[in-house]
Amino acid sequence: MSPGIRKTMRLRRRQDYLAVQRSGTKVHGRHFLALVAASPAGAVAAGSLGRLGITVTKRVGNAVTRNRIKRLVREWMRLHGWVPAGRDVVIIAKEGAATVRGLADVAIDLERLAARVATARC
Repeated sequence: MSPGIRKTMRLRRRQDYLAVQRSGTKVHGRHFLALVAASPAGAVAAGSLGRLGITVTKRVGNAVTRNRIKRLVREWMRLHGWVPAGRDVVIIAKEGAATVRGLADVAIDLERLAARVATARC
């Protein structure tokens, strides 16, 4: 268990998110959609692990709801850390994500996504 997601393990720039959206493979879950793409050569050469981005749009709910969902996803990622090396993953919350009650609900969906992301072509 790590204390959090380090900066080198996060997608931080808009162009990184857009690159994953353009060339990524979609993996659907019940409450979340994962976009998976190969990391750019520079990120892999730097020896970083896979990078993660989280997106929760206004369609999901108000700011409190969106932030709660992001916190739950980050906590699950902190505990499990499943982003494969050499890949960029963007987790997008679907509209139904507002109904998740806690970490257990998020864990069920993200565990299924993790198994499918590991085998996804990119």
